[in-house]
Amino acid sequence: MKWRLFLLALFIVSLALTVGCSNKQEHISIQKREGKIYKFEAYEESIEIEKTIKTKEILKNINWENSKMEKDRPKADYIFYFNDEKNEDKIVVYYVWAISGENILKLTKGKHSKYVQLNKADSEIVLNLIQ
Repeated sequence: MKWRLFLLALFIVSLALTVGCSNKQEHISIQKREGKIYKFEAYEESIEIEKTIKTKEILKNINWENSKMEKDRPKADYIFYFNDEKNEDKIVVYYVWAISGENILKLTKGKHSKYVQLNKADSEIVLNLIQ
């Protein structure tokens, strides 16, 4: 009787640990420019999964253009990447410039080889995630 109770308790604890560890959490690392330096903010807690999914869809489905960024370009307002992609050896770093007064974002990725200017709706979604 004691063994059955012990095995049942062990099974319940194992099940609880398995369910608790299987929840997908999204983590993002963001650097925000403040003056001449970047302030690093690593989000270790889970962020809203819907914001992340929408942002990832936008970044995946937009038409990136080949870009040759000039060397004297201003520093990006934000730099971010998704930490969950780091484990897959395909991490992509995104650089974001906010165009003041227009609520529009310009982005480059990687080594600034790809460029895009987002529309207002997509800019709002991305900005909502990284701010």
